Amino acid sequence: MRRAPAAGIALLTAAVGLARPALAEEPEVHGLAARQAPEAPSRTVVVWPTVTPAGDDASATPLHKPTSLEEPLAARAHELDATLRDATQDLGFVLDLSDLGPSPGRLRDLDMIARAGRASPGEPAGHGTWVVSARLEQVGTDSFVLRIVAVPPNGKELRVRVETVKGPDVSVRGLVLLRDLLSPVTAAEAESGERERERVDLGASRGVAAPSRSPGRAVLAVNGALFGGYVGYSLELASGSDDPRVLYPLLALGAAVGIGGALLAAEEWDITTGDAWYLSAGAWWGAGSGLLLANGVAVPQSARYAWGIGGGFAGLSLATFARTRTKMDDGDAVLTHSGAGVGFWIGALTELGYRGTTKPTPNMGAGLGSAIGLVGAGTAAVFLEIPPSRVLLVDLGFGLGTLAGAAAGSPLIFGNLTADKTRWFLAGTVVGGVAGGTAGWFLTRDPNASKKNKKAMSPWLQGMPTAGIIGESVTRSGSVPAYGVAYSGQF
Repeated sequence: MRRAPAAGIALLTAAVGLARPALAEEPEVHGLAARQAPEAPSRTVVVWPTVTPAGDDASATPLHKPTSLEEPLAARAHELDATLRDATQDLGFVLDLSDLGPSPGRLRDLDMIARAGRASPGEPAGHGTWVVSARLEQVGTDSFVLRIVAVPPNGKELRVRVETVKGPDVSVRGLVLLRDLLSPVTAAEAESGERERERVDLGASRGVAAPSRSPGRAVLAVNGALFGGYVGYSLELASGSDDPRVLYPLLALGAAVGIGGALLAAEEWDITTGDAWYLSAGAWWGAGSGLLLANGVAVPQSARYAWGIGGGFAGLSLATFARTRTKMDDGDAVLTHSGAGVGFWIGALTELGYRGTTKPTPNMGAGLGSAIGLVGAGTAAVFLEIPPSRVLLVDLGFGLGTLAGAAAGSPLIFGNLTADKTRWFLAGTVVGGVAGGTAGWFLTRDPNASKKNKKAMSPWLQGMPTAGIIGESVTRSGSVPAYGVAYSGQF
């Protein structure tokens, strides 16, 4: 009878002992969940008083507030302070009036970053604060260098706007520069960038690797190996030899060179999967166009593969040049492949229509069409930002339109087939495909595409063509105009 209470006490003690670790872990789990909960972006801003000089050049004079001995600089700085404080509130920010600015000698960039990492009174700990510092320096009688520096909450980078302004325009231009730095778009970019850095840091602390550089390395290496092997095979056929003891070493050497070139390119540049497939489009469709054109002009068999090599390297060179202008995504790669394929099909049907028969292989038309489609679509990819799904839907529309055009013209090829009937049938097929592709393009368009779906035009295409008098030559009898066509811009 005495053992029963002892057994009950022992069981109770064991239950309490098992429950303690769980109870001890519960606050830690809740703490982690609380740390991972998203917080609203900080809308508090601190505007430090305007200081001089501008701080964008080495100077023996330290940054300081303009004094009464530095008129009219002091008056312009006072006006700028009032304008910036009003502007921050007009932009929807909460101005922290308790921060009167740092003490002398605490105006360095690191001091701004440290202040951005501290919360203002009334804000949660670790929330951070926007910090704005204006710099003004007189460089002429009534000319000033205006520099606005801003640091986002908990940020590690400085955002700067600077320009030379006239005295009466200091406040106005300061307002414009501040609006650029604190606009909702800029604020959102700062918040998203900070969250991305936190995500990478959190992943690294948990042993999760950050996204690797050049994720398209594998795709580029595989295509490089295949294209290098094709070059080795073509060299073997061009030499007129069929000895396997020469063929296999050439294949291995070509593949090794292709892989090495791909890995070097991936090491030098950040190659995405879109970049890799875009470059492969230039190489493979260029090689295919060269082979088709060689067959179309009846080049000797030993030289046809050399035409393919030349076309492949030409397409790869153009794709590489376009890649140096802008990064390519998956949509650009799909657009390039699709354009070359559509050009191949239209070019082939055009040659058959020209001949009035469907019997011979349309090598010349297919080669020219694929080359034109490759160059056209590859160039469009530099300026357009289009998702792969839309390209595939446009291709679907082109295919359905082609079938519809062929079905509508099918009565022409029944019975007594003539050259004119064949031409009308092929023309209807092409028109149906173009109409279907055009309808697919307009049906899948984004109403705001003109605002957000176009890439920034490269600087080398922002010039201005001119025609007429482009210069003059000085002679003994006077100036003689020089006529011609010129293009001015950055290459």
